Amino acid sequence: MKRTFYVGIISLLSLSMVGCSNKNIATVNGVNITKEQYEKTIDIINNTSKYKDINYTDKIENKNNKDIKNNILSFMIDNEVLYQKAKEKGFTPKEEDIELRYKEIKNALNKNIKYKKLIDEIKLDKEYLMEEIKKDMTINNYKSDFEKNIKINNDDIKTYYMQNKNDFKTKEINASHILISNLNKDNNLVSKEENEALRKKASDILIRIQNGESFEELAKEYSDDKLSGKNGGELGYFNKDDKNVEFTNEVFKLNKGEVSNIIETSKGYHIVKVNDKNDKIKSIQESKDEINKEILKKYYIEHIEKLNKESDIKIN
Repeated sequence: MKRTFYVGIISLLSLSMVGCSNKNIATVNGVNITKEQYEKTIDIINNTSKYKDINYTDKIENKNNKDIKNNILSFMIDNEVLYQKAKEKGFTPKEEDIELRYKEIKNALNKNIKYKKLIDEIKLDKEYLMEEIKKDMTINNYKSDFEKNIKINNDDIKTYYMQNKNDFKTKEINASHILISNLNKDNNLVSKEENEALRKKASDILIRIQNGESFEELAKEYSDDKLSGKNGGELGYFNKDDKNVEFTNEVFKLNKGEVSNIIETSKGYHIVKVNDKNDKIKSIQESKDEINKEILKKYYIEHIEKLNKESDIKIN
């Protein structure tokens, strides 16, 4: 089975056990993976994909598609195998650390209205989240311990870079923005009335830009991003992974010289001007951290495959 979903998705919410059901689709060392779990996993992947604007939705709407089922089952089996091994090795976190992580997730969701709305559709209660956070943290503790024992030298990094150079092509944009923040001093969303007024403020600024006023001067005067604002809104060059996905999804659709409509993110309302666009191949030095992660990922997946071979896995 392919590990299409495993790497990275565990950090979304940790997707293993959900409720109980007599309709088991697999067992891992006697622990059931149910059809209900499988359905819940698809719901979380689907809704996270909608938020990130990743084109998974059409591919996984058919929950009985054989390839999709195998890929998701592979992820869920990997997750259960890792959790069992991590518990056995003593990597379960303290209760207070689980509670702290729960509060961090809730606070982050409350500040990201779009994603929270999609996640709320799945109806994840506190009991479920606390259990999944425990599993997620247990596995991550185990993974961190595994990775710290892997030694990667400069020759390994150079070899990987030369063999996979095309993977380091990236699109870059140089852009400026004006931010009208809709967060208060405590970093929480302002009231509905204040929010509407701030959106109108952003709309009025956009109209002034469209009527020929200087983007840079308006950024200096009005942008709530004071660091870039003093430089006319200049953000410099960045790629799609460098900034908030709500922001880059829209900005990378723009052409050189184009000014966006209002872009709403969890930080507020942005007006963006694209100064330049180009393609580049990142240097080995720029790619070093990324390569290190990819090599560690390769070793970790090989380790998961070994654990799977040592486990009693039955697929119904």
